[in-house]
Amino acid sequence: MRKVTLVMSAALGLCLVTQTAVAQTKQWQFGPQVNFATNSVGVGIGGRAIYTGLGSTVKVPGLAAYAAFNVFFPSGGTIWEINANGTWDIPNMTGGVSPYVGAGLDYAHDGSGQAGLNLLGGARFKPTPVLNMFGEIRIVLRTGSTVVFTMGVLF
Repeated sequence: MRKVTLVMSAALGLCLVTQTAVAQTKQWQFGPQVNFATNSVGVGIGGRAIYTGLGSTVKVPGLAAYAAFNVFFPSGGTIWEINANGTWDIPNMTGGVSPYVGAGLDYAHDGSGQAGLNLLGGARFKPTPVLNMFGEIRIVLRTGSTVVFTMGVLF
């Protein structure tokens, strides 16, 4: 239980630091997320920070980068992971939905560390001028590969 409290405190601290960055520039978005992973990993919670200014920096429209920290609660313990991913927005003719695809790196810790690769796809929705929501499917390729379904909000 102490580890869970420590991890949650670290995630909250990350939220507060990132929220300060969000207030200073519109190129950053941050928000909480809920995860469900296959292979008995189960339900998890986490947060994500997205840098949407990457596309203008490298002159590739629709390119973004994000980092995420998640904690999962399978029976018998906890697993935490850190992800660093790049995404590209798929040009879309319909309003309100922004589909994307991406790839990146995953590091998970469940007593020992494991590195892996992410392949992902998802969509962002904008129900209000301030709030963005997203849904994502991520395939994690490592020992004990898994599929992670994620939903969250971005500010």
